Amino acid sequence: MNHDSHKVKVNWKELDILRSLAALLMIVNHVGVQTLDPSFRQGLPGFLLFVGSFAPVLYFFITGVGYGIQSTAKKKNTNWSNVANKILILFLADILMKWSGGTILGLDFLGFIGLSSLILELIRKTKYPLAYCCTGFILVFLLRYIIGSMIRDTGYDWGIVTWIVGTSKISGISYPLSPWLAYPLFGYIIGWMAMNYREFINIRRLKVISGLFVAAAFPTLAGIIMLQAGLSFHRWGTVALAFYIVSFAIILIGLAVSLVIGRETTPKICQDILSLRGISALAVVPVHYFIIYLVVISGATELNFVSYCLVTLVILIASFYLARSVEQLSQKLRKIERRKLIWFTLSGIFLLAASLTLFWGINNPVLAMLPRTVGQIVLCQLLVVRWH
Repeated sequence: MNHDSHKVKVNWKELDILRSLAALLMIVNHVGVQTLDPSFRQGLPGFLLFVGSFAPVLYFFITGVGYGIQSTAKKKNTNWSNVANKILILFLADILMKWSGGTILGLDFLGFIGLSSLILELIRKTKYPLAYCCTGFILVFLLRYIIGSMIRDTGYDWGIVTWIVGTSKISGISYPLSPWLAYPLFGYIIGWMAMNYREFINIRRLKVISGLFVAAAFPTLAGIIMLQAGLSFHRWGTVALAFYIVSFAIILIGLAVSLVIGRETTPKICQDILSLRGISALAVVPVHYFIIYLVVISGATELNFVSYCLVTLVILIASFYLARSVEQLSQKLRKIERRKLIWFTLSGIFLLAASLTLFWGINNPVLAMLPRTVGQIVLCQLLVVRWH
């Protein structure tokens, strides 16, 4: 979901497909949690909800892939105003989510993407960004599953240390630094490899796809063994080792699927349907939340599995369509000559929406969903529409 001004001018349709896969997992999980009858959350439905819970993994990974693709432009001067604008917007969108639930501060999904973007931008400007990402990837694992456990045993697992090592749940923090930072760092490594070996990937695409599926078999097998051993796959607040290991199977399978769909033999209309570009990949987050909200208040809850599948399909189609519409609108607004007027108008709408979200979030969270959604969609426009 990168919008840096120094993007390498290469059409990465596989990255757009990977974004749509992340959105698909997110919608499958969120619809199931909100509408599926608990008595049906076993077997295949339970498996779908579990796989869907890896959506943040893919989103964070994709953030890193985008920066890895830009790695050849690392020596160019960074437009820090554009970088700050993107990060600020992601944090503001995150804050609106907190406010709609009556919480003032915290760090959630979009805020962590903003934090990851800042870290990756700083790494990208160093002399050896790939080395830093590889080292950081290993260090994050050690912090969470070895060093963090040792610190927790000594009783010093509190405050910012808790957030860094991720061994204990922190109120208002959904994604601690460890191990979640591992995914954008790993994404950078994969993006760098994709950029530097793009020709090889295109020529040997079938072998690369096969290799990815074979590689995915190892964390999958490890996950099955850990499941049989009764280990936890918990990910909220703290991330269990079993979840962390299996998450790389999801990443590798996602990469393989994106390469399959991205083949030249795949009809373009199929690729377009199964793709989400940068802005639409962000817009689908507030859009799908609002559609699910409408479904829930309409009484479509405690559904059986068949009904859940139909509702999910409808929400998926509607979310993708509306998210793409948000992106199309942003491109139209960008072409308007009176740029400052558009920017100030959008900013005014956001401030009003944010104020209503904060007020209703504290007093009536149900009413806060509409201004929150409007505010987040406006922020998507502000990613593209600048006042200068």
